[in-house]
Amino acid sequence: MKSRLVRWCVTFVPVIFLIPVSLPAAPLPPDSSRPDFADDQAFAGKWVGTYTSDEGGTGKVAFTLSLDDKGQWRGSVAYTNQDGDQMAEIKALQLSGSKFKGTLETPSGAEITLEGEFQDGRFSGTYVVRGKGSTEVAEKGTWKTSKS
Repeated sequence: MKSRLVRWCVTFVPVIFLIPVSLPAAPLPPDSSRPDFADDQAFAGKWVGTYTSDEGGTGKVAFTLSLDDKGQWRGSVAYTNQDGDQMAEIKALQLSGSKFKGTLETPSGAEITLEGEFQDGRFSGTYVVRGKGSTEVAEKGTWKTSKS
């Protein structure tokens, strides 16, 4: 009985070690901590359009979005208002799926909260303007852009 066991081990144990070598390597599961740069690049670039306040005021708006080599989003907004051409960096920029959130501080010190979505080749959303440190809404409205 012992010799059968030894013969079996001598014959089949080496074969068992060869099986993993002959099988193709299974693909690794996606790393959820790393962004999918190919999909994200669809959101990067310049988005140009208009905004309309709830009171009826309108103006031009342009978002510039980019993804750095660490996977962090950066962005700025250029827009026109009663004071002329303005520009501000987007702070706390978040992009999750097709949803966008960000805040910015205007040159005059107001805080603007942005929420938007990328859909069907368009980038649109809402904005709310508050005085710095205030909870009172000074202005709100919508914006619509397309990639240029």
